[in-house]
Amino acid sequence: MNENQIMEEISLRELIEILIKRKKIIALITLVAIFFSVVLSFIILKPTYEAEMILMASNVSENLTSGAINTGNLENMLDALSKYPTMNIETYRQQITTPEVMEKTIKDLNLEGEYTIDSLADKIKLETIKDTNLIRIKMENTDPEKAVAIVNRVGENFIQFVSENIKERATSSSEYVKTQMEKEKEYYEEALLEQKELLSQPRGASELSLELNGKLEKITEYKNQLYDLNIRKSALEAAIKTSEATSSRGSSIILNRESGNILIDDSTKLLKIELAEVQGAIDKINESIETLQDEIEELQVELQEKKHQEDIVNQKVKLARQTYEAFMRKYEELRVTESAEIGESNITVISRAYPPTKPVGPRKALNLAIATTLGLMVGVFTAFFIEYWQATGNKKKVE
Repeated sequence: MNENQIMEEISLRELIEILIKRKKIIALITLVAIFFSVVLSFIILKPTYEAEMILMASNVSENLTSGAINTGNLENMLDALSKYPTMNIETYRQQITTPEVMEKTIKDLNLEGEYTIDSLADKIKLETIKDTNLIRIKMENTDPEKAVAIVNRVGENFIQFVSENIKERATSSSEYVKTQMEKEKEYYEEALLEQKELLSQPRGASELSLELNGKLEKITEYKNQLYDLNIRKSALEAAIKTSEATSSRGSSIILNRESGNILIDDSTKLLKIELAEVQGAIDKINESIETLQDEIEELQVELQEKKHQEDIVNQKVKLARQTYEAFMRKYEELRVTESAEIGESNITVISRAYPPTKPVGPRKALNLAIATTLGLMVGVFTAFFIEYWQATGNKKKVE
């Protein structure tokens, strides 16, 4: 063995000798620690009981808007106005120990002299179960009945708190929507009145359209007559040319056997008279067509103006009606939300708290184990300290 190994063996031997030498002190300190632990765990500390309530949370905003009608930008705007903020499981958990819930719980159970808002919130333990929407509400108390009552009341008040918040928001949105709905109703009624006044005016778009159709039919009739007259005119002109060619060889004398009169055949003159009549009719029809065309142009301009006015008014009425109906639908949705128990539908009680039969504290076995370990550690430290103190004292006396 080398020198270092000899020194380590001597040091370890000395340590063991010290522990054996001071074993009574170590045992005494350990027994004292165990004694105090037994007194504390079995006599001084009262048994504590834990009550537990389990809630299941759901997303309130999805429930509120699942039945909404999204038909356009206005509907989307109204939905955004009345939409409740998205609530996740952590948001719910943080709201359970809000001052409002704690204060109401203290008042309901007459705990004013025992708890404050902060102290009660500190006593409440909240846990969320992984990958679920479940929330555990726990509390420890020496009185199991009181622990159960507090936990159950906290859960009930939390559900009521959520419901009241939703209703309050719905009421605020409902009042705004109702006020705006009344304004939109006035706009709608004004638009209807404007439409009625426009339609009651003489020579409306429908009347002008009928008049225009009548004139178009009339000008078509004139053009058909003009076509027939032009054909007749061409025929007469051709007949006149033929008649003039025949007349150049002399006049014809015709005997009317019925009357016995002698007639001189002058067909050219008769044809020219008829041609003049046809030409007069053509000129008259042309004048009528020109007059009708001018009237048709004026009617078309007037009709377009009337249609434009009616289109503007009709569009105004349509828009006002759609806006009013959108506000009315949203108002009905919010009114239902106000009267519904939204909190109860979004926070479900899975398991209420019941009086526990087994205490959760004090943990007597754990306390004894800790006391034994601490007693041994303190005893060993005391043994080494005493040995060190005596060794250094003797060394000073020798010197």
